[in-house]
Amino acid sequence: MILALALVISFQTNSRLTLLVTIVFLVLTLKELTIKKMVLLFGLLSLSALGVFFTGLIFYQNQTTQDSQAQAIQYGLDMAARVYCFGILGTAFTATTKIDDLIYSLQQQVALPPVFAYGLMAAFQIAPILPTEYKHIKQSLRSRGMTVGPFSMTFLIPLLVKSVRWSELLADAMTSRGFDPAANRSYAKTFTIRHRDWLFILCCVTVSLIGTMYLS
Repeated sequence: MILALALVISFQTNSRLTLLVTIVFLVLTLKELTIKKMVLLFGLLSLSALGVFFTGLIFYQNQTTQDSQAQAIQYGLDMAARVYCFGILGTAFTATTKIDDLIYSLQQQVALPPVFAYGLMAAFQIAPILPTEYKHIKQSLRSRGMTVGPFSMTFLIPLLVKSVRWSELLADAMTSRGFDPAANRSYAKTFTIRHRDWLFILCCVTVSLIGTMYLS
């Protein structure tokens, strides 16, 4: 439903609907984030929104022959408001959803194959290790008297090699423990669509319909 709301907002210029969705999901997200994370979030969103605003402003002025500065500014503000809306929608999802729960739910609800499920879990588990490995590679290069930029291939190649090695070790470990992707599985925790989930879906559909028909 969050993805559907984002698509609804993307295909229409409706600043009121954008503002409504942003406020609703911001309220849902406030209790999940600390003040520090909220400040960081809005700082990054504001930086992105500023760039989108001027891009939309210049684009509107170049595409129209009318000399209307107010309409160009309004168009830029509409585009910038979408940045906040999309950012809040994504934050609401990530702040209220655990990765393991999401993957297990995908297995049980949409029959995601176990191979892909455990591969996703492994990827999310490896991701936090990459910054530490980056520091180790940087220190190793510095000990050899080498100074390279942060996005140099000298950093990326060892990270890619280690990632491939980790994936091979994980695959061998799963095979050695008798992992069978075709076997029937039971789950310690089951996920079902509850009444409040249907209520959330109904609220999202209602907001999108009201916003599209009456707030445009």
